[in-house]
Amino acid sequence: MDPDFTLPVIRTRQAILDTGLCDNEIRHALAAGTLVRIRRGCYGDGVPADGEGTQAGKASGERGSETLAPRVAAAAIRLGDGHVFSHATAAALWGLPFLGDPSETIHVTVPRTAHGCRRAMVHQHPGALLPEEIVVRQGIRITGLARTLVDVARTEGFRPGVVMADHALRLSPDPEGLMGAMRVSIGRLKGASGIGEARRMALFATGAAESPGESLSRIVLSEQHVPIPQLQYRLTLSMPGGRRQTYRTDFAWERQKVIGEFDGRTKYERYRRRGETPGDVVFREKVREDAIRAAGWLVVRWTWEDLTRPDQLGRRLRDVLAGRS
Repeated sequence: MDPDFTLPVIRTRQAILDTGLCDNEIRHALAAGTLVRIRRGCYGDGVPADGEGTQAGKASGERGSETLAPRVAAAAIRLGDGHVFSHATAAALWGLPFLGDPSETIHVTVPRTAHGCRRAMVHQHPGALLPEEIVVRQGIRITGLARTLVDVARTEGFRPGVVMADHALRLSPDPEGLMGAMRVSIGRLKGASGIGEARRMALFATGAAESPGESLSRIVLSEQHVPIPQLQYRLTLSMPGGRRQTYRTDFAWERQKVIGEFDGRTKYERYRRRGETPGDVVFREKVREDAIRAAGWLVVRWTWEDLTRPDQLGRRLRDVLAGRS
């Protein structure tokens, strides 16, 4: 994985004044939308009324709105050397999935000699980082993927940590190396606040979950004491005409012949073939499920809403599995 961001060009008020413009002209540019205030004293190019816009304007998607990349670029100017973007901010820059909307607070790690504090939407975390725990992209320093995952689990909790770690391990070209680097960071942070959550995350994370919904499902099933399923189970069935068809499923309890499927919108988009409509995907999924049921398997489906009622989902699955034991 590589960090997933493009930093726009951000200029301070003084830098703009140095080009020959005055404060009155800056105010006119803000009103016209050709300039966007990212934070106090920092500006990016905006979207003019009759144009398509560039830089921060394009990144924001609408005039005057803020997104992470422009705010990171502005924070980098204000903070200067000695800081490393970290925690939830680094997670967003790495393109990791969040449960819910990420905070707008910018998180940075600073040397232990500095004091941790929150000010002007910036949270400073004092800490020591090894050179291998830092990467440089587009002129800014951010925590490496392994350290970012550990810090998120420490500060945001086990569930967000697992969702991000599952995603990172699935996409990593070297998941064992990534897991090893996480363990090293956890070992170095022995006794740090929240390190128990990070340790639990590292023990639970897997690259086999294909979406945040599947990751959260794994957590809910574990918390509800549902027997551990096989992930990405491949079921090969004999079809009419003597041919054989293999289907991959989200979860499977092979002994009970039960398939579990998490239904999220992105799942159907992921399996959509070139030229197919959403209806085509749903119909193909129905044919697949009919074939699985015809082979004597039971298919149980759940959604994001079901995950908000874990007790009910857990009881439902435990009853189904007990009835087929």
